[in-house]
Amino acid sequence: MKIDRLKSTARNRCAGHAAFTLIEVAIATAIAAMVLAGMFQGYNMAGRRAQYSACSMAANCMAMQQMEQCVAASWVPSYGITTLLNQNGTYSTNLCLPSAQSNVVNCTVSYTTTQVSVSPPYAMIQAQCVWTLPNYGGTFTNTVAVLRAPNE
Repeated sequence: MKIDRLKSTARNRCAGHAAFTLIEVAIATAIAAMVLAGMFQGYNMAGRRAQYSACSMAANCMAMQQMEQCVAASWVPSYGITTLLNQNGTYSTNLCLPSAQSNVVNCTVSYTTTQVSVSPPYAMIQAQCVWTLPNYGGTFTNTVAVLRAPNE
């Protein structure tokens, strides 16, 4: 049996040139690892920002709820009804968020009512919700305020 050495040698030479070198594979792997790490960081950051946004909206709702309760108080200065001006206080509670086990976010709601003007009578109602998000390492405050006229 006769073997044609020229054909088999030419085929082996072409096969060696069609493959990737070890350096090319290492660089491609490094680029893929950096892209995947960037994607992971992006998803992680988006999740943290969504958590912050949810907590901020819940804190704003807590402050608005307290402010609405203060606004609903009676204030008729001509009849001596000044229930509104006695609306001051502080209490601690949890933000109204879906929670499981230990991811509860505590907050402190404080509210004050001050009479800004006697003639014409106006009162400023201010409510603050102070909350802490452990992942961000800071204390945040959501404040709402409104000016209110008497019920007359």
